[in-house]
Amino acid sequence: MNWLSDIEEALTKRESEGKRLLMIFKGNGDWCPWCNKLEALLNESDALDVYLQQEGILGAKIGIPRRDDDVEGIRQRFGITGIPFLVFYSEDGRVEGTTEFIDDGNASSYVDWIESVDSSAF
Repeated sequence: MNWLSDIEEALTKRESEGKRLLMIFKGNGDWCPWCNKLEALLNESDALDVYLQQEGILGAKIGIPRRDDDVEGIRQRFGITGIPFLVFYSEDGRVEGTTEFIDDGNASSYVDWIESVDSSAF
């Protein structure tokens, strides 16, 4: 999976290609233990990567600074209530769902979550 790492690039690519997009906002360093735990889960299994590729869904992992250092207002712009924070966009740019770390989950739990919020399947 070719994960994007820039917010504007991900949003522009979603719009120009008319694709769905999963954005994962995480700490831009090792300071976020839940982000590190999510990354480890996603590295243990390729279930999410395979699903995104099969479904033609773009993926972006966006490193963001600590709350006090967020001078760009990323948290406010995307409604981030905690990190890691996942946002799933439809082909037309609507936010279809958001979630944080899924307790007791694995990579397949995030596939299940996407399927539960993705309106293209209805």
